[in-house]
Amino acid sequence: MVTHVTLPGESARLSRLQQVSPDLADDYMTLELLAAGLAGIQVNQQKALWSSPQPSADPMGFPSAWTAGVRRLLWRALEDGCRELTSHADVFRWCRVPLKGWPLALRVAQSDFELLLIENGRPSAFTEQAARLLLSKDPEAELVENRCYELMITVADRNGQTEHEVQDNYVRLRGFLTKYAVASDIDLLGLIRTFPAKDANGQPWVKRWFTECYRALPANGVIVLSLCDGCGNLLTDRCGCGTPGCTGEPVVRTVETMSEYFVQNRAVRRFFHDPGLAEQRIFAALEPAFGERLHLWWGMDAVDAAIDFENTGKMGVGEWWAADVKDHASATLLGRSFRWNPRAASQRRILVIAQHRFEQPGYVDDLATSLQGRVQGVEIMSEVAFVAAALARDGRRSQ
Repeated sequence: MVTHVTLPGESARLSRLQQVSPDLADDYMTLELLAAGLAGIQVNQQKALWSSPQPSADPMGFPSAWTAGVRRLLWRALEDGCRELTSHADVFRWCRVPLKGWPLALRVAQSDFELLLIENGRPSAFTEQAARLLLSKDPEAELVENRCYELMITVADRNGQTEHEVQDNYVRLRGFLTKYAVASDIDLLGLIRTFPAKDANGQPWVKRWFTECYRALPANGVIVLSLCDGCGNLLTDRCGCGTPGCTGEPVVRTVETMSEYFVQNRAVRRFFHDPGLAEQRIFAALEPAFGERLHLWWGMDAVDAAIDFENTGKMGVGEWWAADVKDHASATLLGRSFRWNPRAASQRRILVIAQHRFEQPGYVDDLATSLQGRVQGVEIMSEVAFVAAALARDGRRSQ
């Protein structure tokens, strides 16, 4: 059973759940294939800057996922009598407008109508999330996040002697990605001092992780950068930071360097830094009350936050709440892919939705509909409702 919880006065009232048509899943599969294809096209373009283009099974050079998605779209167009799809160029043009504006009426949830596949000339956040969620062994669809996560686990493990130390290492590294969208070579030296373990070639593991997550830019001493004061992301134009839910303003910051500074790779920003902002807001709200009873990224990210109300130190003993915090563009795709990690055997299991997503009309309805029959015993809350419920529960316990 999936339940969703709101506070009195929280955004729109939740309407009655609707049944999902099998056709809905068919069109989402098409979108996932197109998304994986666009991610693959971007990877190929980046590779072409440094080496010869990779061979492709498709005579036109498109990734197989893109070709499969276009083929499915063509059959849908023929089925609906849509004559506006004649080439790959047509599909690329469609990808630049919201889904509701496609000449072919897609069977997608209403909360996804405004989403685009291509935004500002690059794969959108929705596209990158959809590509990640697609179960594909196509290496072109794999994103930098996989390698970053693997190396983060390695750094934590190589620099810890006990399970507790390894977990603490992981929390520090994961927190670094949220705090530092932009970092300097001085920050890197600090990481190397904190995590000195080296690989067989004498290279610090943490440096390998860092260079996988960040790209280097030349600098000389103190540099002046335009950053967003809400999320810390680097601003390269006047279009804003582009971080979902961020209401920050441009600020000028000085960064001290020796010879270079670093900016997060796009995939790391999209899948670690930006979603981590909601997690950090929750941590900041709960840490003063719970202290060591609040476990950040418990179990090496099995869940994002775990609360040990009775301070037993062991999940499942005493009262525990566990929260998996999500910030996804599409509620339907999130619902179709969501799994609760069985290691987090807490009394309450909560899927916490970033506030700006939760307040989007229809988002929670579509999410709960997609979860029905797949996930048992998980509650849906906004980040504000989760914080309020946890603090209220702790207050009642202490009385």
